[in-house]
Amino acid sequence: MSNEIKIKDRNVIQADNRNGTRSEDIQNKARGLLNNLVSSVQTLVSDITALEVNTMIVDKINASKFNAWEAYQEIYSIHDPDYFDAKGIPKEGSQAQELRKRYKSLFDQLEREYFYLLLEENSGFYNPQDDRVKRYRQRLEYAKKYQQNFVEADEKNVKLAEPILPAPTPVLDDKDGNNQEDWIENFKEIQRLLNNARFVRTLRKMTELKAALDSSNVTSTKIDIIYAQTVMQIDGDIITRYHKELFSLSEDAKNLIINTHNQGVVSGEKQWRGTFSFLINLVQSIANFSR
Repeated sequence: MSNEIKIKDRNVIQADNRNGTRSEDIQNKARGLLNNLVSSVQTLVSDITALEVNTMIVDKINASKFNAWEAYQEIYSIHDPDYFDAKGIPKEGSQAQELRKRYKSLFDQLEREYFYLLLEENSGFYNPQDDRVKRYRQRLEYAKKYQQNFVEADEKNVKLAEPILPAPTPVLDDKDGNNQEDWIENFKEIQRLLNNARFVRTLRKMTELKAALDSSNVTSTKIDIIYAQTVMQIDGDIITRYHKELFSLSEDAKNLIINTHNQGVVSGEKQWRGTFSFLINLVQSIANFSR
């Protein structure tokens, strides 16, 4: 009789242990989900502190869904020496040079975003022993000594660290043909970048700008113009810019663009405020849940 009681007690204890372990696992998973949600909310909040509405006229609209890996490959391809010839983008004339400059600026901005992550201690990418960081600092010091009117904070100085962005495709090496180890390291680094919210925001923006450039006839030197731009800051500042070419259009065309832009601003503001209210309520709910 006593043995049966002991066995039952032992079974009860084991069942309690299992239940306690399951309960603890559920709590850990819940905390993990909550932390991920908080991180996502922080990213969204930092991403919507300003509303920007641009209005331009294009020949066509590319309605493709954003894919981070594909977008990275497309922006990186601009760095290829044969990119413009392969795309049939002309090189003669000031407008052609301006068009090429705009494409190159997309790569440059993405490159700067990555390099700032390398320089920022809390970014998860910081490594003072990185060859690119050391090369940048050495060349920066040299330039400061021997160049007149040198501005250290000029964003163009990032070029001193070249090469920076990891290549998304295998790179041929003169010694062993295809350097597999470098390709694997590049792949891992790109995956880390595509998991970084700040970098992906910049990548998405550059992809949108590239889509605007691609929407025109790239074999033509004519450049699509952003006729109107409005930026609303969270502190209430509103800045509206109009391209001077807008006022050389016919009265009907000018009024149509301005009215279309104003409607876009009103719609964008409503959506912006709605998203902000949703995030504030979500943050309050998370705060109450975590008490």
